[in-house]
Amino acid sequence: MSTCATCGHQLGVGRFCTHCGAGVDDAADWRTDTAERRLPRPAVTTPDPRTPPSAVAPPPPPRYPLYADEVEAYSAQGPLTVPAAPLPEPAEAAPGPAPDAPLLGYESYEYHEERRSPVLWILIAALVLAVVAGGWWFLVREDGASGGDSARDPSGSSASAEAQGTDVAGRADAEAPVTAPPNQDVDGHQVSYDASNMLDGVPATAWRMPGDGTGTVLTFTLPEPTRLTQVGLVNGYAKTSTDDKGRTYDWYRGNRRVLAVVWSFDDGTRVRQQLTEGRDVQRLDLDQPVRAKTVKLKLVKVSAPGQGDTGRDFTAISEVSLVAVS
Repeated sequence: MSTCATCGHQLGVGRFCTHCGAGVDDAADWRTDTAERRLPRPAVTTPDPRTPPSAVAPPPPPRYPLYADEVEAYSAQGPLTVPAAPLPEPAEAAPGPAPDAPLLGYESYEYHEERRSPVLWILIAALVLAVVAGGWWFLVREDGASGGDSARDPSGSSASAEAQGTDVAGRADAEAPVTAPPNQDVDGHQVSYDASNMLDGVPATAWRMPGDGTGTVLTFTLPEPTRLTQVGLVNGYAKTSTDDKGRTYDWYRGNRRVLAVVWSFDDGTRVRQQLTEGRDVQRLDLDQPVRAKTVKLKLVKVSAPGQGDTGRDFTAISEVSLVAVS
C-alpha cells in the first residue's frame, strides 16, 4: 500500500502516516491471489459542509524514529490535542562594556614613551647644562689667598702682565746664598750662573746652584717701595744647545726644576705658588697690591735631576718677574 487509507497521503517507510498519524494496515492478501488486481481506491472522508474545519497549526515535521508511545491522536481536522506552547527563551542580558585587554610589557612601554610629557626631558637637559657649567667654572676660576701660606696655580702671560702693570724686576738687585761655578757650553763659551741672570730678561741664562736647592732663599731688592700686583718665575734652566754634530741638549730637562715656592714681602704677606713643567714664566696674581721694597723667594720643593747625557744635579731658575702698578 503506497497511500494512506485515511487521508490518501503518500506513505513512507514507517508504521504510521506522517500526515494524519493513522496506522498503516498490512494488506494480508495483496499477494495471495493468483493474479494481480487493482488495489481499492482509498476512501476519502468528506468533511461535513455544515462544520468548517478548524484552523489549526500544521502538524510538526516528522521525527525519526517514531515510537508508539509518542504518537498523538489525529483527526481529519488535525491533532486532537493542542501542543503546549513552548516556553519563552530567557532574554539575553544587555551586553556591558568590553573589559580592557591587558597590556603587554612592550605595549605599556610604547604607550608611556609616546605620551610622556616633554617637560621631563627639558628638566634633565637643564640639569646637565647646570652641572657642565658649574664644573667649567670650578676648573677655570682662580683661587687667591692673602696672609699666611696659600697655594695657587701659575697663570698669566707677558701680555697680561703688561696690561696689569710694568715688570720692574730688571730694576732690582738679586742675591743668592749659593751659586754654581762658571762652566763651558757645547760651543766652548764661558757660562756664568750669577743671581743677576734671573733679572736680565733672557731665558737662556740662569742662576744655578749645585744639588737640591730645597730651603734656599733668594732676595730681590727694589730701589724703592713699590706696589706689586704680580710675581712669577721660570722654574728651571730654559736653555737648549746644539753641538757641531747636530746633537741637541735640553738643559731644562737635564737640571732640577723648582716645583713650589713661597713669596714673602715687607709687610709680612706670604704667598705660596705651585709650579708645573714648562719653560715660560709662570705668574701669580696677588689678591691685593703689596707695597714692598724687598721680596724674598724660598724654594719649597725641587724635582730630581734629569737622566741621560744632559742630566745635571743642579737647581736652576732662569727668570724672575715682579709686576708693579703706580
